[in-house]
Order: sequence, then structure tokens, then C-alpha cells
Amino acid sequence: MIRPSYGRGVLAPILHGALESLEARPTSIFVLMDRRAKAAVAPMERALDRFGVPTQVRRWWPSEENKTLQGAEALMRWMVRGGVDRGSLLLAVGGGITTDLGGFAAACVLRGIRWGAVPTTLLGMADAAIGGKTAVNLPEGKNLGGAFHMPEFVLCDVALLKGLADREWNCGLGEVVKTGMVGHGDLLSFLEEVPATKIRRPGDAALRLALESGEVKLRIVEADPLENGLRKLLNLGHTFGHALETAAGPRKLAHGEAVGLGLLCALRMSEELSISEPGYRSRIHALLRKCGLPVNYPGRPPSRSELAQLLRRDKKAEAGKLDVILPRVPGECLVVHGVEPSVAAAVIHRELGN
Repeated sequence: MIRPSYGRGVLAPILHGALESLEARPTSIFVLMDRRAKAAVAPMERALDRFGVPTQVRRWWPSEENKTLQGAEALMRWMVRGGVDRGSLLLAVGGGITTDLGGFAAACVLRGIRWGAVPTTLLGMADAAIGGKTAVNLPEGKNLGGAFHMPEFVLCDVALLKGLADREWNCGLGEVVKTGMVGHGDLLSFLEEVPATKIRRPGDAALRLALESGEVKLRIVEADPLENGLRKLLNLGHTFGHALETAAGPRKLAHGEAVGLGLLCALRMSEELSISEPGYRSRIHALLRKCGLPVNYPGRPPSRSELAQLLRRDKKAEAGKLDVILPRVPGECLVVHGVEPSVAAAVIHRELGN
């Protein structure tokens, strides 16, 4: 398993080093670059110019609406027209949407080429770019088309977080809170202790959040790369959250915001089943608010039947039933198998219904 590299102001040297360390020198490099990742442009150019391999760049505006099969097809056709071959390398530079789409296209074009991830958001550095999950959305739901395709390297430079939009910080912090709940209770304590003014800066706090979250995910993925058991714990908050995200749409509810609401729903269910320790839900509720994450659904939630239908389409559902991850204590969760979607929908209404 590839261990991500972390640092601040180090992209040019670590990218050049990662390219030089590849077992076989790429015949060409194709770069999918988020147009908003402006801080990455100069160090990327320095590293690629120094490496000296023919390079082509495709700049795009990522969104959940264009993280689709059609978006992946457009990317692959661009690479084919550019002369991609089995020795080529794709670099995905941007947030989770960019690394999802780039990794998926790399898994498909010519039946698979190598790729590397350069996440430029906290979400990408803490979670999305790690572990080899790649995906596109279908009209029926989020990330329903995908593949496991491990990157050659993941390079995380928190200096690239400068100027990150508030909602992008939200998405990252939602995943950091989730990671702390899954396997690093001290990470939750650090978030509670660090001044709120330092949470959304590309400094030491952000580096620690990204690094420690990434280490938790890497440890779990190394033990279960294809999500047959332990890796399911990383879905904490996501079964609920994906249904809410699909229902609201990305303009009203971004991914990390939906995950935050999903955490509250998981905690509600855990509390009602006497699984979680007393006060855990109120603690996470307060922490989400400190991180600037919403704790209410934007508007009136869909009906229970609509939510049950969305939950039934979850990519992790089997035989129409769900595996739901429920928190016990900070850093420890358990998997509850065979949950009816209607039961999970009722939990959402009890937690978020207006």
C-alpha cells in the first residue's frame, strides 16, 4: 500500500521525487487539474519541467454534476486523442471529485494505466485521495459506478489549502470528525482544544488533521483494501449522508456537510440502541458546530418513503438491507448488519425532521 506524503510548501520536490521513484519512467503524463487549484500550478510546472516527459494538461471545473460516466468518457477521449499508451501516467490534481474521476478514468482507459493523486483540499488529503477508491455518480445516486485502482503516489501539501472556500473546509472537517470517531479519539480532543480561528488555515493544525486522518485511513485500508470487513467502518455517517446529499443536491448540501449530518443520525441510532456512551451525540453536535458544519437539514427533509428508496440504492446495500456503522466511544465503532432502509429513514426523521 502506498503511504501518502505530507508536508507544507513541498509539492515541487516531492512530486519530482515521486516521478523519479516510479519503477518504469512514464512515456507521457496527462494532468487533470482543478481550475481552482491555483496554488498548485507553479510547483507542478517546476516539477514536470524538470522531469522532462511529454505532458498535457486538461483544466476543468469539478462538480458532482459532471463527475459522471460522460465526464469520464470525455477525459478518456482526450487522453486517447493525446496519444495515451500503457506506459502513460495520469495526475489528478484537485479535490475529491477530481481524484475520484481521474482515478476512475485511469482504471478504465486502455484497461488501466498508472495514476497519481495530488489532493488540494483537506477532504482529499484526509480521506478521498487515499485508498484507491475511484468513482462516478449515476442519476440514481452518488458513487454508484467505480473501481478500486490504487495510485502510485498521493502527495499532500497543506500550503495548497490557501484560499480554500469555506464549504471545502466543511467537507474536509466533516471527514476528519468521522475519522476521529472511527479510529482516533485523540483527534477529536485536538479539534475541541484548538482555537476555532486556526482550524481553517493551511498551518500546523491543518497539517496535523490531514496527517493523522490519513494515517487512520491508511491503517484500515492496508488491513482491508477491498472493503470486505474492517474498511466498512470508514462508511460511518455515509449511508445516511449520501441519501441526504442526493435528496438535497450538492448546491444545498456538500459532501462533508452531509457526512456531518449522517454522523448525527448514526449517533441517534446508536444512542437509541444503548450502544454509544452517554453524552457522545451532544459532544459531536457541539464539535460540528465549532467546525462550521450544519447540524440541520437545509429545509424540510424528504418523506420517509423517499429516504428509504435512496437508502436502498446505497452501493453497500445487500439484498435490500443496509450495513450501518454505529459509534460506541470515540475511536471505536461497530457494524450492524441487515438494517431495513425504512428503519434508517425513520432515524433520519427523528434526528433531522422539522
